[in-house]
Amino acid sequence: MAPPGANAELQRRFAGSYSFAGGDAEKRAVAAAVEKAISGMSFLAKPMARQSLRQPAEIRDTYTLFFDGLGNLRLTSPGFPVEFGPLDGKPFTSQSKSGEKSQVTQSFVDGVLVQKGHTEEGSGVTEFRLADEGATLFVHRIMQSPQLTAPVDFSLTYRRQ
Repeated sequence: MAPPGANAELQRRFAGSYSFAGGDAEKRAVAAAVEKAISGMSFLAKPMARQSLRQPAEIRDTYTLFFDGLGNLRLTSPGFPVEFGPLDGKPFTSQSKSGEKSQVTQSFVDGVLVQKGHTEEGSGVTEFRLADEGATLFVHRIMQSPQLTAPVDFSLTYRRQ
């Protein structure tokens, strides 16, 4: 169990805006992760699968994390719906850019902000890990579905603005 005040300290450290800094190498890694996930599908199924994974695997230009002091996180990215919900692991409904609704939980686990979501089509986990210097945010995303050959698994780097 986290010591008293640890969650408040983590919120203070993580709060802020971060811009994508991973460059072309990380963009290529995301595309490769999608291709790996659909590699076992038939030639005819691949284009549709690739298209359906495009939005959930889209690299966000920025992330802004705002903690309201009442135990909630508001996560925003331009062009994406606002994600707002409790940090205590209780599920809330979130909507994707494409309008798909999912059940999401979020909490700090060993100093890492972890979001878990699931829909009828599959599930996903996004981990936000802040480097010790506090200026670099590492985002690790895993998406799974019974229709995929392998999980879509990639990591991105962001820098505090």
